[in-house]
Amino acid sequence: MSMSILTFFVSFSLVSISITAYAYTMREPPLIHVPRPKTGHQPTDSASIRDVMASFQVLKSSVLELFGATGVDPTKTRELARELGLNRGLAWKLSRVARSIDGTDVAHDVPGKQSMDLFIRVCEERGVNDTLISKATQATQAFEESVSSCSGGRKTLGMLLANRTGSTSDSDRERARRTLFDGACAVWGVQAQTRFVTVFLFPSKDKPGYLDAVHVTGHVGFRQLSSRPWPMSYEAVHDSDGNSVPIIKEPLDPDGSEEGELQIIREFCEPDVPSITVRKQKDYKTFELDAGPVGNKGMTTVVFGSYLKALYMQSYDRPETAGFMVLLQTPVERVIFDYYIHKDVQTEGEVITHLLDRMTYPHENREEDFDHQSMSISESPRKLPHGIHGASTPHLPWYPRLLELISDRTGLDYDDFSGSRFTMNYPPISTTLSMRIGLKPDSSS
Repeated sequence: MSMSILTFFVSFSLVSISITAYAYTMREPPLIHVPRPKTGHQPTDSASIRDVMASFQVLKSSVLELFGATGVDPTKTRELARELGLNRGLAWKLSRVARSIDGTDVAHDVPGKQSMDLFIRVCEERGVNDTLISKATQATQAFEESVSSCSGGRKTLGMLLANRTGSTSDSDRERARRTLFDGACAVWGVQAQTRFVTVFLFPSKDKPGYLDAVHVTGHVGFRQLSSRPWPMSYEAVHDSDGNSVPIIKEPLDPDGSEEGELQIIREFCEPDVPSITVRKQKDYKTFELDAGPVGNKGMTTVVFGSYLKALYMQSYDRPETAGFMVLLQTPVERVIFDYYIHKDVQTEGEVITHLLDRMTYPHENREEDFDHQSMSISESPRKLPHGIHGASTPHLPWYPRLLELISDRTGLDYDDFSGSRFTMNYPPISTTLSMRIGLKPDSSS
């Protein structure tokens, strides 16, 4: 039987441009065919997107020809704006079109028809021949028609492109998540800078044949934009079939009397004793920050920590996983999830990461469903360098001290663990981030 620990805190957070090679020429190239969008019912929207991207490439070619004919370098936005008398916003968009390779990063941000007509008219006034002007006009019209046929507008086109697996840049995906973050902050009235989870998995000293875990989680730079209580962490344990399992836990920081106080690690909290109310809801507990001052006056950092005893068997008679999860339902700038595994834990394969859709599939934690419920992400875990300071991050300036505290509390050497870190800027809500590792089956069974 494998289990997943479910906890969640919430937190908040380059566009790399490839320059295409081009040559300036004043000769008149022949008119080329401009793809038109297909009409009628399309069996899939991917064909329609291909039409958009084909028409984008023709438009891009025409834009480059106009730049070549006017003798303007499209890679120098300020000079482009000055020499053609265009505003910098339009010049920047035209420059992006000219420098894009496959267009998926800029197709939704091509200047509108009026702006393109202005650019074409400026080129015509500078003496560009009628053939190139006609080509650019046709290409602009074809692109507008293909966008309208595919998505109805540029905004929806951007969403379509952002959801095409493997064809959208990381910056476009992050920009879409940032838009969601901004809206969620306004709607729910909360935000945080960083949501983090740190897990250590190691052989149990008290119960041979079992695995213990240290689980630390928190929000850094949490702000209430409206005065209301807010869940900061959830606690539950489920087996691989989604059934609730009881846990044995001890506080990492033994100060305090109530569970809410015992759960926090005061050294890293600000204020050092945040007001936490614990609520029991079905098969999980909620650790809720009470309503307080809004804005920067109420800026709060809350860190929870637990020592979980005999959480997993060390080996099973069938393949199983040791998994930990964090529910992301607070708008945060970034999430950081570190998973440390002791050298004496027998594992198989690499850490498996899923970002589970909890808007469409709420409250489902069966491992067999994870692939079906997963959202497409380009981020993946990376190995942490050797030594405590290899895990340092500017988003958690006290992090090495926290790792030392965990090492002291467990009596285990930090260097006997190997760590993997997953990070994502502006993780979408409502989702669950899951990290799991396969446990090696008992060869004697």
